Amino acid sequence: MSASLEVRDLSKQFVVRGRRVVALEGINLAVRAGEFVSIVGSSGCGKSTLLSILAGLEQPTAGEALIEGRPILGPGPDRGLVFQSYSLLPWRTVAQNVALGLELSGMDRRTMRDVVDYYLEVVGLTAWRDARPSQLSGGMRQRVAIARALAPDPEVLLLDEPFGALDAQTKASMHEFLRSVWQRTGTTIVMVTHDVEEAIYLSERVYVFSAHPGRVREEVRIPFAPERTPALRREPEFFDLRDRIQSLLAAEEAAA
Repeated sequence: MSASLEVRDLSKQFVVRGRRVVALEGINLAVRAGEFVSIVGSSGCGKSTLLSILAGLEQPTAGEALIEGRPILGPGPDRGLVFQSYSLLPWRTVAQNVALGLELSGMDRRTMRDVVDYYLEVVGLTAWRDARPSQLSGGMRQRVAIARALAPDPEVLLLDEPFGALDAQTKASMHEFLRSVWQRTGTTIVMVTHDVEEAIYLSERVYVFSAHPGRVREEVRIPFAPERTPALRREPEFFDLRDRIQSLLAAEEAAA
């Protein structure tokens, strides 16, 4: 299953040491059901704050965020969230970590095992089901985190800099993995990243955010076919898109 998302005239303010800080202002964007969309912007542009609002962990100061036309008022099983830090429980096995959300939902043990087995197969970690997180590489830990987020069958997967802590080779491998998971499950994905090439390679559309406060500077459609290989990164059109988005970000940083 997958679901659409919409953000209408959304703003978010915080009070920091008695001073009002505008993190987001007048955000409007839409994500179709089953689409992969990325949000890029410099540090402090509010992109992670927007993801927290979509997850229901924060409420907007003005405007609204909706899933399938319904206001997002709090966390729910229709949305899964993955952070840069793996947030795995070190005393639980891989399978037990993946099962965490299913346990909280009260699922019976036989069904839970079937679901966990399926998602371990999806992320390629069946042989590691009884391992502890400390026995895994960084990329494998993030696969467990993604499997845990997918196991309750959310309609939307929210990713906050999911590969920021990985080395370049592992990150490239995780890009291929995430594309395959998205195509296999059909889940709507919204990813926040500062890596422009990552956003272009993985997404169907990219929203470029301005800084201080965060606004949608531009929506960039990615013209490449769904079937992508690493060779795409060497195509002139890929370089052109990268340079275009990086120029937008550089202009924002210069104006900040």
